[in-house]
Amino acid sequence: MNHKLSQIEIEAALKDFPPMLTPAEAAAMLRIKLSTLYRHVSEGRYGAAVKRGKPLRFWRDRLVQEFMR
Repeated sequence: MNHKLSQIEIEAALKDFPPMLTPAEAAAMLRIKLSTLYRHVSEGRYGAAVKRGKPLRFWRDRLVQEFMR
């Protein structure tokens, strides 16, 4: 049964995650393997990926929007 999530349901699901995510946190939130996340980033699927120096980070809300497309 598929139904569109309401804004309240989305916010409740995301409350445990900070606004800026590490790759491990992002993969856990999306429930995908870390290697899959890195592959998607290399394919350009997630514009929410931000590289500041060495570490890769993700904006939580943008990542969810891009994942749902």
